[in-house]
Amino acid sequence: MPCVERETSLTMQLNSARFSLIQLPSIVIRSFGLAILIGMTSVAGGDEGQTETRGTDEIKNRFATLVSKVSIAPYGKPQSLFKLQSRPALSWSNPARQTTAGALFLWTSAGRPQVALCAYPSGEQVIDLEFQSLSDGPLSADSEDRLLWQPGEAGVTWSAIDAVQPPARSAPSRLRQMRIIARQFSAKLVPPQKNPIELRLLETPVYRYEISEDDATHNNSTAQSNSGNSADGLIDGAIFAFVQGTDPEVLLMVEAYQENSQQKWRYALARMSIVPTQVSRQSNLVWETQWAISRSDTPYYVYKSF
Repeated sequence: MPCVERETSLTMQLNSARFSLIQLPSIVIRSFGLAILIGMTSVAGGDEGQTETRGTDEIKNRFATLVSKVSIAPYGKPQSLFKLQSRPALSWSNPARQTTAGALFLWTSAGRPQVALCAYPSGEQVIDLEFQSLSDGPLSADSEDRLLWQPGEAGVTWSAIDAVQPPARSAPSRLRQMRIIARQFSAKLVPPQKNPIELRLLETPVYRYEISEDDATHNNSTAQSNSGNSADGLIDGAIFAFVQGTDPEVLLMVEAYQENSQQKWRYALARMSIVPTQVSRQSNLVWETQWAISRSDTPYYVYKSF
């Protein structure tokens, strides 16, 4: 009996071992196959992400190349070129319009913005250059001696900001004041026969005026001569953006300035969309646009670059 028991036990162990050897490869193969599949998916996803990043970078490089060739100056004063800021004021996207990459560029004079331009793709080969004058007078823009845009009138209208504290003495305190003022405004796109599209305020300015002490001294002295230029007496300023996604649709300019012996605030609004727009301050409608008339002689104009 003892021998039979030992033989039976040995047979059971061998059968169990054979079962384990039969089942083990199947388990290993399934696990190994799953690992390969996950690895392939990760690689494919990584390649797709890298391709998308490369495509976006190429578009942004094309923006920079096109914009760097654009020269803008007051009309009739080609020698007084505005300064193109070295970096975009805002890099943006708009998923609602399937725009994966766009950029907002600014041209300035003595630190004060004069022109805004949004660059974004329109089809595979076309880049739209969306010009908006922020200036008080006519302008002229060209690229490699080719006239692109020549608005014959001012791009913005300034309005007083009442019921606020006068501009503070320090720059950080004035920035806080400008943010508080910007929060008093709201904006929306109002396409006809469609629901309004509420726009979101970016509370960090897309641009803070770069006014040197010499510029401020000059502006203050000029203001006392009553020359009538809105830049006279300029102390500080910033541009805020109302966005869809991160795409700027409306620009809000807020400025601190000196008039005679008083320091005050003012604002101006500029469209960056062809769609009708409404802007309110403290629930009161203060600015409204219709469908844009986009011509090369108007303050707002979309130029298609092939």
